[in-house]
Amino acid sequence: MILRISRIRHAGLALAALLPAGLAQAADLPSTKLEPAPPMPVPPSFTFTAAAYLWATGLQGRLRTLPPLPAARVSIGFDQVMKNFDGGIMGAGELKYDRYLMFFDLIASKISPNKTVYPVGYPAGVKVDSGSFIGLAAGGYRLIDAPAYSLDAFAGIRGFAMKNTLRVQLMPATLKLAESEQWVDGVLGARLKVNMTKSFYATTIGFVGKGGSRYEWDVFGGLGYAFTDKVSAFAGYRAMKVSYRNGNFVYNALQQGPVLGVNASF
Repeated sequence: MILRISRIRHAGLALAALLPAGLAQAADLPSTKLEPAPPMPVPPSFTFTAAAYLWATGLQGRLRTLPPLPAARVSIGFDQVMKNFDGGIMGAGELKYDRYLMFFDLIASKISPNKTVYPVGYPAGVKVDSGSFIGLAAGGYRLIDAPAYSLDAFAGIRGFAMKNTLRVQLMPATLKLAESEQWVDGVLGARLKVNMTKSFYATTIGFVGKGGSRYEWDVFGGLGYAFTDKVSAFAGYRAMKVSYRNGNFVYNALQQGPVLGVNASF
């Protein structure tokens, strides 16, 4: 009887000694609770942004078509544009995929100053009309894409189609002389956009180039406001200088003035 009680005590002590070890082993078992899966990365997609704008540009420079007339100097401020602007189309577009960009810009306009120029030594008055079609296509890459700002670099081509018309007033008749030219320049450019608040931003873009032209440059700077993620408006100032000469055709002019436009993304 005493031996049986002793065996029971030893069995109880052995069971008690095993319990902590069993609990410790159970604590080491892997948890069966499911962890949330990490979010899947969003693949890049194509985005197209279209811009329509009005550039109230003036025109200063020297234009010539045919000899023996000298180059006529033209100077119209943008405050006179509405009186001299005969029509035009202005717009831009951008196709974006990840960090890769395709940028387009189109300007088609006709300016017909009412002012008559009287070149020294010529007994005649000269009126100058200037029609232009300027198209830019450039590929780009986003060098910096931070929440506060972005920086893009571009390389491409700009094509020109210009037509200068001189109306020579030889009383009582008027002689009309016209000549047109087309050429292409290679261009390099950059664009910086700074997000000042959630809605307000500042931006500047510029290009320089040459080829058919002796040189050209084109700079815009302004402010914008984003109404939504898809729609924004912008205002600023743009200046473009082109120096081109081929035989008797001279187009050495600076166009500059305020810009107002809207952007829409799709």
